[in-house]
Amino acid sequence: MITQNKNNIKYLQFQNLSVHNNITHFSSTRVGGVSSGHLYSLNTGFTVHDNPKNVTNNLELLAKSIGFEKSHMVSPKQTHSKNIGIVKSGHDIFPDTDALVTNVPGICIFIRTADCVPILLFDPVEKVVAAIHSGWKSTIQKVAKHTVRIMQKEFGTNPKNIIAGIGPSIGPKVYEVGPEVIEIFYRSFGRNRNVTPINNSDKGLLNLWEVNKQILVDCGIPENQIEVAEMCTFSNPELFYSARRDKNKTGRLATGIVLK
Repeated sequence: MITQNKNNIKYLQFQNLSVHNNITHFSSTRVGGVSSGHLYSLNTGFTVHDNPKNVTNNLELLAKSIGFEKSHMVSPKQTHSKNIGIVKSGHDIFPDTDALVTNVPGICIFIRTADCVPILLFDPVEKVVAAIHSGWKSTIQKVAKHTVRIMQKEFGTNPKNIIAGIGPSIGPKVYEVGPEVIEIFYRSFGRNRNVTPINNSDKGLLNLWEVNKQILVDCGIPENQIEVAEMCTFSNPELFYSARRDKNKTGRLATGIVLK
């Protein structure tokens, strides 16, 4: 990923998406905002007991640094589902939704994370973008697959044209899960290398990056068009919020995309 610093706001961009001039995209860090204490400083979440004025200010700072209006930002109320919303205006509201798709220029669709996997999709042929929130529960439900299918059905997208980015999230060296979660992943994806057993334990290390990449490949997206950030939120406290590391007392990162 490419690190950008504008107006004291530090954010990240995928290399493969950055070559396309007709979109803007971002994955925020925690650097450059106004929130304080354990939420310092660029918290974008309203549900973590931050002052709402701070969150609004942070979103305005982020939007201004990247080059669009905060009033044009649309995000869903995430519930770890496979539900997908199609955004037609900047005033649309999406309860119980974990991915957004739009072909409307000027609207920034974004999702919030604090260890879960953020995924951005761009179809440069049909001019369609998507933002996906894929924690382990949504990964099991293959929310990314359902998003691609919506892009195909509603906008005529050919998966072979999609450019994808899998953003900063908890990494496979530290994401420890119990036997119940391991068994669910085995049933859904087979006994492959997505889970690394921990010696002398019934637990394992889960690789959500690889699972989501494989889901996208299985949808027909060429592997060489998928960029994986390989940046671990848990292991980089100076850059990222992490729900697991901070025992849920943490902020939220934002990952989004907009058609120009």
